[in-house]
Amino acid sequence: MTKTIFRLYPSLLLALFGMPSLALAGAADNAFSEGVKLFRAGKYKEAIAAYDRAAKAAPNAAEVYNNRGLAYYKLGDYDNALKNYNAALRLDAKLIDARVNRANAHFGQKQFEEAIKEYDEVIKQNPKTPGIYRQRGLAYSALGQNEKAIADFNEAQKLDPRDADVYQSRGLAYRRIGRHEEAIKDYSEAIKLDPKNAEAFNNRANAYSLLGKYEMALKDFDEAIKIDSKNARIFANRGTIKLRLGRAEEAQKDLKRATELDPSLKDKLEALTAETKTPTGKR
Repeated sequence: MTKTIFRLYPSLLLALFGMPSLALAGAADNAFSEGVKLFRAGKYKEAIAAYDRAAKAAPNAAEVYNNRGLAYYKLGDYDNALKNYNAALRLDAKLIDARVNRANAHFGQKQFEEAIKEYDEVIKQNPKTPGIYRQRGLAYSALGQNEKAIADFNEAQKLDPRDADVYQSRGLAYRRIGRHEEAIKDYSEAIKLDPKNAEAFNNRANAYSLLGKYEMALKDFDEAIKIDSKNARIFANRGTIKLRLGRAEEAQKDLKRATELDPSLKDKLEALTAETKTPTGKR
């Protein structure tokens, strides 16, 4: 059980205009500024209402639609987010922030091919932005195009070698094409950069287990659980490895704990749990 990390980069992705680039006058400027303040306070519905007033007062201000789209995005309303980003780009086709945000909205709707087209355009205008390469890589990965994903993660890593998430994402892509040793190297780098990353330990443990290095896998699962003791998947993973090693009693405890933390895993783990109750506890 491996989790893919989909994290958007706040430095460029999900960009918010703090001040309008166009000179908004009077009511439009006041409403826009209010919307920005409300958005930053996490009051997205109220921010939308303020941007509604700004759009009414200044219907040709692309930044207003971009910001309103972002507020809708934060509420999980991707359809309205896209409508606003489309409006922003109709008014200003070069508004890079709106294009990035539109790409993310497509990503959020799992429209990965559309997202990739948008990221392509962003990269043409901003070829030195690591977050865009990583995000496009995640879209390729979601489509199963792992070689293309790795190429993007490579570029992101060159531009920002200190980003642990890039190594984590590339490690997942390597694992999916059976390059487990390279996956382990990337997870190890991610752990070095972010020692409290439970997912990196969990994923490295999974890679070790695929190579039959079960004791090393268990050490990583132990570390992951120290960091995140409420993660059902990690208990399930550790329990499965313990079962393979014939440590039935310990495996049963882990599988039971996984089900307690996440009841939706019950059906998947029920057979394994039952197996640990056999007289020998061995497969």
